[in-house]
Amino acid sequence: MRIGPCGTGAMGNRSMKKRLEIITVGDEVLRGEVQEDNARYLSRCCSAVGLEPSRVSVLPDGVDSLAREIVCAVKRSRIVIVTGGLGPTTDDITKEAAVRGLELETEFRDEIVVEIAERFRGFGRSMPDSYRDQGRIPAGAVTLPNTVGLAVGLLIAGPGYDLFLLPGVPAEMRAMFDSYVLPRLREGQGEKRIRFRTFALTETEVQERLAGIPVAADAGKPAIISSPSGVDLYLYASALTGDIHEEIRLAFGSYLYAAGDRRMEEMVLEMLASRREKLAVAESVTGGLLASTIVSVPGASDVFVEGWITYGDDAKIERLGTAAASLGRFGAVSSEVCAEMAVGARERSMADFALATTGIAGPGGGIGAKPVGLCYVGCACSEGQYVQRLMLPGDRSMIRSRTVFHTLDLLRLILMGERERIEQFSVGPRPGAGGP
Repeated sequence: MRIGPCGTGAMGNRSMKKRLEIITVGDEVLRGEVQEDNARYLSRCCSAVGLEPSRVSVLPDGVDSLAREIVCAVKRSRIVIVTGGLGPTTDDITKEAAVRGLELETEFRDEIVVEIAERFRGFGRSMPDSYRDQGRIPAGAVTLPNTVGLAVGLLIAGPGYDLFLLPGVPAEMRAMFDSYVLPRLREGQGEKRIRFRTFALTETEVQERLAGIPVAADAGKPAIISSPSGVDLYLYASALTGDIHEEIRLAFGSYLYAAGDRRMEEMVLEMLASRREKLAVAESVTGGLLASTIVSVPGASDVFVEGWITYGDDAKIERLGTAAASLGRFGAVSSEVCAEMAVGARERSMADFALATTGIAGPGGGIGAKPVGLCYVGCACSEGQYVQRLMLPGDRSMIRSRTVFHTLDLLRLILMGERERIEQFSVGPRPGAGGP
């Protein structure tokens, strides 16, 4: 296959090569039928090890167009990662595009097919014939095992480039990238960046706090990225001496919950485990999302006892012992009901801590003093009850996600003994001796 020019003449000049680019493949991505998170995940992980992407492309399921893009990409960049278009179906064309575009010979690896067939037998099924083509790969390519799915990943090492072909299913792509690609990228790369994770600050507030310490001037242009789990700050590692690390911690205080890639839920469960204490949850607005986030952490069973999804008022009364009078007087979306939900969950589970959520996620349901985005998150523990009132922006999904992390952050602050910040959320006296 003959490929035409790739943009300007400079693109073919090896001295002009960029470091890394990412190609996402799929008609469903271009049509907006699925949310494209793979490129964002790859970009963040690669940037953290000093490889900021110079280009991110989205291509349709077409062999010729993808072949042209791959050829141009390996001329521009030393490292190219393609995600999507791998597997046995008719729209999985990435391997063929690489073979045609780069004019590669192929070979058949029986062991690939044998392994896939064994996995099918483990599922109690026979391998479909379409999977046999998985064994045909570019000659000399390195296979990347898929521990989650069945599409085999590939590393094609060519003259002056490494081309990684990864599956498009997010769970498969992440597992393969984390286990086999990222360790290779870490080796001998340039300037690395460190991630500092904050919560309950805006991007502007993070920038203002950063401006007050020397690292702002010495670490190059920082990256500040917002998400429902908080605002992440990326700084170049070479500027982060021990003293500057400490200055960052002092500048952000308890708003800084991790340095690195640790998640909020991991930090909270680790704190509970170290104290040998148990957790339960009672959810309304989050509808199980809080419990799901907690149990996504390996080893959560050491801490998490049980949870209730009490979406209706009757469920709150019957399952958690919430007072009908409180629901009638204050409504389900109120500080009072949130506190009673948390207390009820704690008493019934005999856990040390119980969390509760209630709110209005929209798009309908908001009226007057209780608009869409109004949520309450609460915690009951031996110290008493704490409830935080929130007004959250975003659509239904975003409001629910933000509520989850605000709930976890409230527990984190309580576990830290951050009295100055949590005292304002105190709504009830310390439970009597009858509590757990």
